[in-house]
Amino acid sequence: MDEQMGGFITCMLCGLIVGATGVYMLVSGNPRILHGYHYVSVPPSKMVPLARWSGAGLLVAGVGCALLMPTARMPDWMSVIGIALLIAGIGISLGAIVHFNGSLVTMGGSTQGTSRAFMIGLGALAAVVVCAATVVPGALMIASGDPSMLHGYHLVNVDPDDLPALAAWVGAGTIVFGVGLASSIGLAMCCTRRPMPRIVKILLVAALVLCGIGLVVMLGGIIHFNGSLMG
Repeated sequence: MDEQMGGFITCMLCGLIVGATGVYMLVSGNPRILHGYHYVSVPPSKMVPLARWSGAGLLVAGVGCALLMPTARMPDWMSVIGIALLIAGIGISLGAIVHFNGSLVTMGGSTQGTSRAFMIGLGALAAVVVCAATVVPGALMIASGDPSMLHGYHLVNVDPDDLPALAAWVGAGTIVFGVGLASSIGLAMCCTRRPMPRIVKILLVAALVLCGIGLVVMLGGIIHFNGSLMG
């Protein structure tokens, strides 16, 4: 089995698991497969709508995940569709939780203040780690003009003269993706107001859109210069 087929099977299996979870929530109307802090503030009358909207998002995300790594017989642009569906599905699920729960994460009980402080600290730490793992490598790739951080199969068909351009495109996409992901994590975990303010919801959507744009730029650059996502 080659790497491309292995990647396709892995993404397909992950997509099936995520999609099946979404189908279960859609059919059962039960959101309790989510973490408790995603529905602790949801009134009983809204539990079924939460399950079905979240389930629909997971189903869309599962289809997107399954399309991320197409086989050699499938067109490479399907991976771009997969990215779009994955980001859209995640956005639908998270948006449903924020809408019905008042925020992405809600802590209750006598330790609510401590829990909120913990979540803020954890969110800030996660955002910093994500930036370090994405923005820094992306900037280094642009500055050096060297895309060797990528897997070898992303470079096998790239003309040597195009390596700096590929590094610039992938580096820029990595930075945009990292900023979007770090921002979405920070906004979701560090906002303690209940319900989540409208401006924070708008910024969260914008951050998820940035994630999608960054991924499209990264993979689009590889497909353009390499001729396919996996040579």
